[in-house]
This record gives sequence, structure tokens and C-alpha cells, in this order.
Amino acid sequence: MVSFSGRKFDAFRSIPYAEPPVGNLRFREPLPAKPWTGRVLDATKEGPTCLQNDILSVAVTIGQEDCLVLNVYTHNTNAIEKALPVMVWIHGGGFTTGSGNFETDFYGPGYILDREVVLVTFNYRLGLFGFLSTEDKEAPGNYALMDQSLAMKWVKDHIANFGGNPDSITIFGESAGSASVEFQILSPHSKGLFHRAIAQSGATGCPWALHKSVGEYTRLLADDLNCPTSNSRELLACLRNTDAKQIMESRKKLLIPISFGLYPVAFGPRVDSERESPFLPDDPEELVSRKQFNHVPIIAGLTKDEGGLFAASLAASDGENLELLKKDPVDAVLYAIGMEKHKNGLEIAQKAHDHYFVSKENNDMITQYGELTSDIGFFKCVDDSVKLLRQYSDQPVYYYHYAHKGQNNLAKIFNAPPELDFGVAHGDELLLMFTSNLNPQMSDANDIKASKMLLDLWTSFASNGVPQSEEIIGHWLPTTHQQPRYLQIDLESPSLINGEMPFHSKLDFWRSLLGPYSNAPVKEEL
Repeated sequence: MVSFSGRKFDAFRSIPYAEPPVGNLRFREPLPAKPWTGRVLDATKEGPTCLQNDILSVAVTIGQEDCLVLNVYTHNTNAIEKALPVMVWIHGGGFTTGSGNFETDFYGPGYILDREVVLVTFNYRLGLFGFLSTEDKEAPGNYALMDQSLAMKWVKDHIANFGGNPDSITIFGESAGSASVEFQILSPHSKGLFHRAIAQSGATGCPWALHKSVGEYTRLLADDLNCPTSNSRELLACLRNTDAKQIMESRKKLLIPISFGLYPVAFGPRVDSERESPFLPDDPEELVSRKQFNHVPIIAGLTKDEGGLFAASLAASDGENLELLKKDPVDAVLYAIGMEKHKNGLEIAQKAHDHYFVSKENNDMITQYGELTSDIGFFKCVDDSVKLLRQYSDQPVYYYHYAHKGQNNLAKIFNAPPELDFGVAHGDELLLMFTSNLNPQMSDANDIKASKMLLDLWTSFASNGVPQSEEIIGHWLPTTHQQPRYLQIDLESPSLINGEMPFHSKLDFWRSLLGPYSNAPVKEEL
């Protein structure tokens, strides 16, 4: 393959890192892939995505269960004199959609492989196949997070064969991939498998990231498929013998259409203390405050208008989603803030509705929905996570605010009306980090400069733990409990700012409802 600047590099695609999680291995911890002996593995083509609903057409199911593969992009291994730092990407998609691919997804190596690094991307199980749980030892859940950990172990064990340094591994991810990065930081399963971490626009405390009602949704699903619900072993035996596509069709009955059909997430990460060796032994705040996590240098941050992408989902559906919002706005808010199973959920959703939706004009409602999802879906939980980590971590925490508005954005890709401005929305920075068949290559000079700045910072951090770029003014210092600070990443004034994030005072409403850290009441579910 050829990088953005014309540099040739090698791609090894669709390498199995786990046994296919099918049949009796469905809803179980992943097993390492058996070696393929006596044959040459064809690593020239992308593998399938994991089973999921198509984000642009929720009615369509794509992918397959046998999907646990990874891709390695590296420079000519014969010419590498010194082992290169490794960057392992964990894709986002609300734990329900996405892949590590670039022909059918966003995560191609063309920009990053201009740098002296090895890039690894991979798939992990999604939705109910990755997280279904009977909330007991029969099916504790979190299989997807364990897939991620197993992929990281594969990298640790084998990346030296591809010119990578197994003692210099950085995990990075965006959205659910960012929350996944934090879950890996918290998990004893992943101890020693990575050395640095970058968390872009997501945290374990976000309302879509940690769940206490997976068991209830599991029983609803089983009941719809005429499976037993009172005995976990019988329930699982029935679901393991049910066609995967049939299970996906049943899952769709739980969805509401707003926001790409992501709500309710329903099947996501949980505290799996029933497991003999838990992946997530306790609530994230408890683990961090007890310093029971993997202490590594961390970059964490947000885009300026995270919720713009979800506002775009209202505007991009021929007005259908907007009409659904207008028809029952409090219910839509209830799902958007992840409180559909919370005992005070309706009361909190009503207060949130009254606080944000001051205008009923169509474009105003789209903007207001974006502000709501920015504040509670991303700003508060990421800010809370950074505050906790900087207080208890033995390693530096670098905080950023990404504000460059590029020529291309995800709203365009999802066919939102071009006359509406969705700001610098959730995921927009990905278009300057990765090449993709879904997105034209950069051509704008400002985008190229912003991409250079971002990748300078990310790859220097991956190399030595210190993010640097000649494009920024001064040095990026860590944020601390004593001195909050963040790096403003844009072209106007890319510099370190002492103080709280620009959105800090906007979050007073949510702090008054939910307390100073995370979304504590969200987790006090029925």
C-alpha cells in the first residue's frame, strides 16, 4: 500500500486472533486462535465485520459472527533498523456498530503510516453478541472487552515479527473505542499489555458506556425468541441454538430510531463481579479512587461540538427522526441520557427537556438536541473521568479540546443537510487521522496542517510518552488537580490554556442533578 505522502508500506489483513465465537463459543470468553499450520494465510483482503445493524439503514443486518480478526500496517520489515512504536486502534460505534476496516469503514492507514509507527486495527464482538449477560457466572458478559484484551495480547506476543516494539504499545480509540480504552486501563486482564493510552471523546462514566440492566434486556430478548428466562443455563442453550440473524431481528424490536438507531444501547459493558476472574471488578470510580488500575500516561479529550453528529442524525432522515422527537420529546431525552431503566429517569428527563428545549422551531430543536447530547453524553463524563484520573494516577494525564473545523465531516457522510452547521462534531477528527473509502483524501491546506498537528502529537506520545508538535505554541503540560489545563487544538491559536474547559459552567445543571462525578444516579437502576 501507499501512504498519503507516497511512502510504500506493508499491509497484513484479516489475521485471526481468536477462535470463531460461534456455536458453543457464543456468549463466552474468547479463545486464542489456533496456529494455521501447513498453509499460507491469505492476508491480502479485509475480513468481514462483526454482526451489526447498518448504521445508515437500521433495518439491514450486515457482518457475521466469525469476525475476530486484526490488521497490521507496517513499514518494510527488512528495512526497519529499530523496532517501531505500536499503535493499536479500538474503533467506536456505541458498542453496537463499526469495525477495524477501511474499505467499508473509516480506519485506513494512509495518514498514520507516513510516520515511524506500526498500526494495528481489529474487530471485536458487538451488541448482544459482545455483551449479553444473565448477570451470573453462566454469562457474566463483557466478551467484547475481552476480545479487545485478547487482540492486545496477540499484538504483545507477535508484533515483533512485523517490526513493532512489544514494549512500546499505545492503545487509542474514539467514542465507544475511547470508553473501551478506559475499560482496558481499569481491567486486571490487560495489565502489562500496553504502555500508553489515548481516549478520544468517551469515558467509562458516560451514560451509554456502563450498564446495570443488561440482564433485564437479555430476558426480554430470550422471551421474544421463545427461550426459557428463569434458568440461565437453559436460556443460553436456547440462544446458542438460535440463528444469529433471527436474534438480530429480535434485538431490533427494542430500538428507537433516533440517533442512528443506537438507543437503547441495552447490551454494553457491566461490572462482572460474578466472573471467577472479573474483567471489571467494580464501578470505575471505585477502582480509580482505590488506585486499582493500570497506571499509564494518558491523553484524553473532546471535540468542540460533540453532539453535532447526533443533531445531524435528526436532520438527515427526511425529517422522520425530528418528528419522532417532537411527538414525544421527553421519551427521546430519556433514551438519549441513558436513563430508560432508572427509577427517577422520567423526572430527570423532564427537567433536561425543560432546560434544553426552550424553542420548538425545527432547526432550534436540532441544535438543542445536539447541545443535550454534548453535555450529558460526552462533556460531563469525559471531564469527570479526567478529574478522577489526574487525581489518582501516578502517570501524567494530558487533556485536549479539538476545535478545527475541516472541509469534510461525518455529518456530510451521513447526508445531513449541507446548509446546517453542526460545528466540530463527534468523530470529525477521525477524518484527518485515517484514510477511508467512505471519505475523500485531504486536499485542503488547513486540513493537512491540522492533521499534521494531531498526528505529530499522537505519534510522538506513542514514541516516548510526551506529545509534541512544532505546530503548537509552547509545550503541552499535563493537567493536574492543582492546575487544570488543556491544549486547544486548532489552527487559530493552538496552545496550552490554564483553566477549566470552555463548557465547564454549562455543566452546572447536570452537576446539580447527578453530583460532581460521573453519572452516579444513572447507575442506580431498578
